[in-house]
Amino acid sequence: MKRLPIDRLKKDKDMKKYFSISSSVLLALVLIAFGSCKDAWNEHYSFKETESKYPVAKLAETLSSIDGYEKFCEALSTTRMVDKKGKPINMTYMDLLDEDQFLTVWAPTNDADVDWALYTKRDKTDAEHKMVGEQFIMNHIARFKHSVGAGSSEKIKMMNGKAYSTDEEAIAGIDYQGDDKNIRCSNGVLHCIGGALKRLDNLYEFITTDPRYKPLFGDWFKSYTVEEIDPSRSVAQGVNENGEMVYVDSVMNEYNRLMSLYGRILSEDSDYVMVLPTPELWETVYNHIKPSFVYGEKYLNNDSLQRYYTTTTMMSDMFFSMNPKVQVYLPDSICSTLYSAYENRTEGKPYHIFGHPYDNTGLFGSAVETVECSNGKIYIIDQWPFADTLTYIRTIKFEAENYTELDGFSLRTVGMIGFDREHVTENTVQVMRISYPGVAAWNAKMYIRDHLSGKYNIKMVVAPNVVDNMPCYVHPVVKFDTPTQRDSVLIDSTTTITTKDSRGRITTVTQKYMVSGSMEYLDTFNLGTVVFPYSNYDMNQARLSIELTSGVNEKNNSKYTSELWLDGFILEPVVE
Repeated sequence: MKRLPIDRLKKDKDMKKYFSISSSVLLALVLIAFGSCKDAWNEHYSFKETESKYPVAKLAETLSSIDGYEKFCEALSTTRMVDKKGKPINMTYMDLLDEDQFLTVWAPTNDADVDWALYTKRDKTDAEHKMVGEQFIMNHIARFKHSVGAGSSEKIKMMNGKAYSTDEEAIAGIDYQGDDKNIRCSNGVLHCIGGALKRLDNLYEFITTDPRYKPLFGDWFKSYTVEEIDPSRSVAQGVNENGEMVYVDSVMNEYNRLMSLYGRILSEDSDYVMVLPTPELWETVYNHIKPSFVYGEKYLNNDSLQRYYTTTTMMSDMFFSMNPKVQVYLPDSICSTLYSAYENRTEGKPYHIFGHPYDNTGLFGSAVETVECSNGKIYIIDQWPFADTLTYIRTIKFEAENYTELDGFSLRTVGMIGFDREHVTENTVQVMRISYPGVAAWNAKMYIRDHLSGKYNIKMVVAPNVVDNMPCYVHPVVKFDTPTQRDSVLIDSTTTITTKDSRGRITTVTQKYMVSGSMEYLDTFNLGTVVFPYSNYDMNQARLSIELTSGVNEKNNSKYTSELWLDGFILEPVVE
């Protein structure tokens, strides 16, 4: 918002906290800014000043002299501007058009299909001043000057942040009124249009303001929004003693930190599609996913973490960039903003890809409601289209050679050719060689993070020791510890034993394994099934450990090697 000139500060003492620069200084700064950009008036207009049928005056005076736009003038005169807290100040939008800063106005005709009764109301409430200004008036005013001419086209960003495409004939499909365009004023340009520009919410605004979704997740989503200055649209005063740029007319842009996950859904220059469940479906799916993100202890801020990961998980595949460079396979298939070609290639699963979205049963075609937005479209659905196993319930693969937290062991990675019995394909693998110099018996414990709460099958993948050409003999024990009581869940090869004593401690038994078999294949051993009471997703402190103890001793060392070639572990979620 522009700072008011000094003489107007005398009219309203409350405005001292908003404005502190004179109009002459501000005008000089604006002219300097325009001069530095070589944005001269004559570069935009081919006609001479005497050719205009209106005298060159301020925007406010010129607009007031044109028949057919009296209602817009009345709206300007009866609507006060507001401060950052939404409180009206002693300045109307007609006063703004009488200032020295350059603006461009698209004036809607009296015949425009809008709520003129509200817009021209003289005793507006504070909320009505704010709403009319942001929703209607600032939707027709842009900073700086924007003329139209033969062959010209431009996307204009209005003062409320909305962007509209314009050419020599129309803006956003609304025609200019004959010759009443490019009307030269001493502080800007005036265009008369045959209707009003319809303000649409962008995707971000819809989900954060719609009364159906605002209490569900809109307020939560908006809590991650911060304001950042837009240097390209702000008027700079200079650099202060700390080397920081100081602005006398600051334009702020909203930035949401969650958008780094999903895309630029707040940007008016974007083109996105969002798939949004009905509120009833949202509640159902939220309660279904929520138990997977139970963190437990209060000091881990369980409720906040649970809500964050449940909500962001539900949103995983809701956003789609409609950039043709991204959606190269439309209409046959479409990918969400989280799509990764590398992930799909390495995992061999269609993560974030959806076929025939516009079919009757497709992602978009099955929508029960469609919402047009200023930067895209929202399809509201009443059936959940996203598979749990392709969003958050995924197999966890732990590559042993990447583990760097094991101390006291002679560890190194080696390359070998092995055969996976399951896939019967030849692969070059990297394995961790676990041994302890001079000692046959050893113990190694490794920690695995990022699992959810729920049931998993745990498997160990080993490679044959082609050096010693002997099987290895180990005791694998899986433990799940809570940071508070250090209780453990231990599993054996066939079942999970979850007996509790009077103190609530969970106990079970373990079993020995002979890591043996063909010297040509990678072997996968099913260690058993365990139910994790708490999620460890995205936490620094691991709760799940897999402990391997060598079973080699003086009596059996002629049959078994003490060196284990470990490829890794697999945690397969059990979907019931």
